[in-house]
Amino acid sequence: MSDGQTSDRDGVYVTVLGTGASAVDNERASVGYLVHVDGEPSLLIDAGGGTAARLSDVRIDLTALDAVCFGHLHIDHTADFPAIVKAAYQQGRGDESLPVYGPSGTDDQLGTKAWVSTLFNEGSGAYGYLSEFVERYADGTLDVPVTEIDAVAGEDDEPVRMYQTDGVSIDAIPVVHGRVPTLAYRVSTGGTSITFTGDYAANTDNVRQLASGTDVLVHHRLLPEDADGAKTELHPFPDDCGRIARATGAETLALSHIGRDDRDALESELETVRDEYDGRIIVLRDLIDIYPDGSIVDSRENPQTGRRERPFRARQPDHLVVQRY
Repeated sequence: MSDGQTSDRDGVYVTVLGTGASAVDNERASVGYLVHVDGEPSLLIDAGGGTAARLSDVRIDLTALDAVCFGHLHIDHTADFPAIVKAAYQQGRGDESLPVYGPSGTDDQLGTKAWVSTLFNEGSGAYGYLSEFVERYADGTLDVPVTEIDAVAGEDDEPVRMYQTDGVSIDAIPVVHGRVPTLAYRVSTGGTSITFTGDYAANTDNVRQLASGTDVLVHHRLLPEDADGAKTELHPFPDDCGRIARATGAETLALSHIGRDDRDALESELETVRDEYDGRIIVLRDLIDIYPDGSIVDSRENPQTGRRERPFRARQPDHLVVQRY
């Protein structure tokens, strides 16, 4: 861990909410990240199962959120979104909308607009009652406007500037994740950037293109080196990860979306990554803050956030401690 010094880091940093996958046996929440800009929790990227509880662990003010971004709509990236929306209004969001950005759909896959409608449409949505809840108890109007980005990977894709406000920008590019429309994101501000690969298979050069020159590459899910079958259409191999990280020039490779916690297997795969990439490698755990310079702080002890007093702090299991390679 870092020594907790946070000087000269006023631009952007990320609270890592969840670093797991779909399994619930490795003491990790499913995937999710909170990007802070100038000390404010501004952008939520993915909201898998357990991320709402992690937001509670660090006492996040959800009324400050500017937007929510989904890389794709699999359950381990989206399951806690309805709970987070309700909590935002319980905290007093009122009439301020909560913009959502995500992938477009295909003939057989829902896009983000249709997916949000199935959740929140008054009368027909699974959680349609939230409109009445917000009106009666928060004295506001439930408003979750959606912007879709083309998310079908092709041969000549280029990053798209999908969001820009107050010196913060988000660029997106389609990546391959089986037949599911999927995006990778790059958040930039003040001359620094953090790129989130999302889930992807290394069928295109799109991750490298989006992440070129990034400070931190938050990389999802390594397949075992001997993997075969359907998952090879969903995720990259360790040598792909190392090769792409090297090609981007990223100073820090932060590995997340961990499906298992077998140290021997992880270390074997990381040796392969290291054969291709000689920068800083961090295996993330839940509830750390990571900065563009690669330094890390426990989210519950970071003096920069100014969060309310926390009366209880759970002990982190040994295998969740951040590992550096």
